[in-house]
Amino acid sequence: MNIGLEKCKYYYEVLRSNMLFKDVSRESINRLLKISTAEFLPKHSNHIDGDRVLFKFHIIISGKLKIYNVNSEKNRQFILFILKENEVFDTISLLDGIKHHMYYETLEDTEVLSIPVFKMRKWIGDNPNFNSALQKYVFKQMRLLETYTIDIALENVATRLAKLLMRHLNTSTNEIEFINDLSHDELARLIGTTRAVLNRHIQDFKELGVLKVRRKNIKITDLECLMGLAKM
Repeated sequence: MNIGLEKCKYYYEVLRSNMLFKDVSRESINRLLKISTAEFLPKHSNHIDGDRVLFKFHIIISGKLKIYNVNSEKNRQFILFILKENEVFDTISLLDGIKHHMYYETLEDTEVLSIPVFKMRKWIGDNPNFNSALQKYVFKQMRLLETYTIDIALENVATRLAKLLMRHLNTSTNEIEFINDLSHDELARLIGTTRAVLNRHIQDFKELGVLKVRRKNIKITDLECLMGLAKM
């Protein structure tokens, strides 16, 4: 077993809480752990790349990671996804066996389970319930990409920013979660713009009384106005 016995119970409990494994048996999860390797990736690590994910499938145990592409000539990034605990990557390479030309960077200290792709495919074949859950996960990601594409093509930056905030709004506290600790550079890359343009729109939102920003913490102060900006 690649994982120390003292941590097996911990990883089992983490996987059991993951919706992808909700209908997977204890025996099957334990078999998966036997072919998994636990890895710790420090913040701002770029050790994972397209070559690696062609041969390794990853389950995020804790932390946060971004998947992005870059135009080196223009020094521009566009973030496709930010993934957190209980999410997986790279499903595309897992399913089609073709190298995925993306970049990966941890945004905080991150722990993953790494499984050889050929072993993961065999395990999935023996666990149709996981396969069904994984398909739903992929469809959800595809819908998110569809929304991103439409917004980039058709919506202005203010609307894209408002939609981003609405997606991550905790309506009980009016605070933005999950992305609230990201830098303005990262927030700009999530909506396909630059930090300077993002800052201008954040200032506009503040002047409209839509939000307050303190130490990377964003609090919505006028939800109705934000919804209007997001065209909801």
